[in-house]
Amino acid sequence: MGLFSRKEPMVPSDLRDITRGLHEAACSANSLIAQQYIKLFDQFFDYNADDLGTPMKAKMVEVALDEQHRMQIPLITLVAPQGLALDTMKVDLSVKIAATDVEGVSHALENGELHSERFYVTVGGVRQDPAQRSPDEVQISLTFKACQPPEAVQRLIEEYTQLILPQRARQSAEPDLPPS
Repeated sequence: MGLFSRKEPMVPSDLRDITRGLHEAACSANSLIAQQYIKLFDQFFDYNADDLGTPMKAKMVEVALDEQHRMQIPLITLVAPQGLALDTMKVDLSVKIAATDVEGVSHALENGELHSERFYVTVGGVRQDPAQRSPDEVQISLTFKACQPPEAVQRLIEEYTQLILPQRARQSAEPDLPPS
């Protein structure tokens, strides 16, 4: 049995609570997007999880240019991180007012008591053909856009990139053999 496959009618909800829930959903999406840069560091840096005050060390790979030259390259310099940001969130929400209630509210910036209408609504979806929609369906469109990483990430990658220099490969010292 699915989450929305119930037979009983929907219980009216406060429209303000629905709006707060939609706001929380948008904030949650932005929080997930912010986590992408933390995961970037987890991929390309080693650190001691038990002692978070110790410095992180870049994961390195050695590349041989030729027989005599090698380079240590930080893995972070091999990526071009681009993040995603929530650009717009469009919610097509159809509501039916089931009840209203006038309540007294106060606000820190207002003098005295205000009166506010509280709307209790049931939620329905928006479709061209209403016969095709479930009464508890909501259409949500999220638009993400590519964005540049934070300046700190760009500068870090740039600093590591400047550290990449070819070095002469160490020759294995062959022991001198006595003449026979």
